[in-house]
Amino acid sequence: MQKIHRVMLAGLLVLGTIMTLSVMAAEDDAAPETFLEALAAGQPSVDVRLRYEHADASGLDAGHALTVRTRLGYATAPYHGLHAFVEFEDVRALLADSEYNQAGLNPEGAGKAVIADVEGTELNQAYLEASCPEGNLTLRVGRQRMILDNARFIGNVGWRQNEQTYDAVRLDTAEFFGLKLTYAYLDAVRRIFGQERGAEPVGEAGNAARYESDSHLVNLAFTPCDHFTGRAYAYLLDLGHGTTGQANSSDTYGISGTIGHTFENDVTAGCELEYARQSDNGGTTDGVNYDADYIKLEASAGLKAIGLGVGYELLGSDEGSAFRTPLATGHKFNGWADVFLTTPGEGLQDLYAYVTLKCPRDIMPTIRIVYHDFESDEGDIAYGDEIDVVATKKFNDRVTMIAKYANYQADDSADNPRAADVERISIQAGLTF
Repeated sequence: MQKIHRVMLAGLLVLGTIMTLSVMAAEDDAAPETFLEALAAGQPSVDVRLRYEHADASGLDAGHALTVRTRLGYATAPYHGLHAFVEFEDVRALLADSEYNQAGLNPEGAGKAVIADVEGTELNQAYLEASCPEGNLTLRVGRQRMILDNARFIGNVGWRQNEQTYDAVRLDTAEFFGLKLTYAYLDAVRRIFGQERGAEPVGEAGNAARYESDSHLVNLAFTPCDHFTGRAYAYLLDLGHGTTGQANSSDTYGISGTIGHTFENDVTAGCELEYARQSDNGGTTDGVNYDADYIKLEASAGLKAIGLGVGYELLGSDEGSAFRTPLATGHKFNGWADVFLTTPGEGLQDLYAYVTLKCPRDIMPTIRIVYHDFESDEGDIAYGDEIDVVATKKFNDRVTMIAKYANYQADDSADNPRAADVERISIQAGLTF
C-alpha cells in the first residue's frame, strides 16, 4: 500500500503542476468557468457488445457462449486543461454457466472448451488527465486503457469481453522534431478474468484477477520522414510475487521500423521490421535464467479492393524458457484460435500470409483470410497450421458487426505440446454512442 500511495501521490503532484500552468495560461471564453460547470457539461458514453462464440477442442466438449458486455462511462468537459473519466463494465452470460468454461473460474463449465469471457461487474477505468497549455505534455493518473504500438507487448486484450486495464501513471509528450515519448509506471494490471474472481492471495493462481506490478514502460517514436516510422522501447516488467506474476516478469528492449509508400493509382507497398531481446529480471521466479529473441518481418502491398501480405514472427527460446508477452493483446497474433496465447517452452515460429478483400463503396463486408504455419524455435517441432477468416461490416460510426472463423489443425507428432485441434466461430454486434 505504501508503494501505491507514493506512486499516486507523485503522479498527482505532477498533475497539479500541469493544472497550475494551465490556469495561468490564456482562457478560452467558451470553456467552463468552474469545475461544477465542467462536470455538468460532460459527455456520457455507452458501449454494448453482443457476441456468440462456439469453441471446439480435441478432448473437450464443445463450448457455447452468448454474452453481452455493457460499458457505461462519463467524461467531464475540460477545465483548465484537466478532465476526468470514469467507466463501469458488466459482462453477462445469457446461456447457462455450464455451456462453456470461463477460463476455469466456473466449476459448472469443467470439461468444456475455454471461452475466456468471465461474468462480472467492475470499475473498468477511472482517471484524471491534465494537459499543458500548449498541449505538448499530457499526464494521466488512475485506472486506464493502455495500448502501445500494435499491442504486441502492451495491450487491452480488446477481443475479450472483459477488458484488461492498468492502474498506472502515464506521461506522453507531443511530437517534437519527429520524436514522441511515452513513459508509464504500472502499479497493477487488471486482467481479463475479473477483479472479484481472482485467487487469494492475489497472483498465486494461473487465472489471478490482477498482477501487483512494479513495472516501467518507455516507448520512443521517431518519424524522420513521411515514409518511415521507427520505435525504440524498454518494457521492464515486475508483475508481483505470485507464481504467475513471477513467471512473466522480464526485461524487454526492442526497436522497430515501418516503411510505407503510396504510388500512382492508389497502389500501396510497405514493410515492417522489428527486433527485441528479452531476459529474466529480479522479479522472475528463482532459477529461471534466459535470454530470448523476438523477430518480426512483414511485407504488404495493395490496391483499392485487395491487399496482400506475408510475414514471419519468431518468439525465441533459450533452453526451454521462451519469449513471453503477458500484457499483450494475444488474440491479435499467432492465430485467432487462441492456441498460442502463451508461448510454448520450445518457442514459436509463425510463417503467415493473408489477403484482404474490400468491396468498393463498402457495400459488402471487408474480408480477411489468413494462413499460419507454426513450428518451434528449438526441438524442430511442427505444431500445426491454421486458417482464419474474418468479415467486418461497419454500418456507421455506431454499429459494427463481425463474423470470425478459426481452425487450427495440430500436427500428430508425439512431442507436440499443442496437439489439440481447435475450431472457433464468433458472431458479434457492437453499438456505441
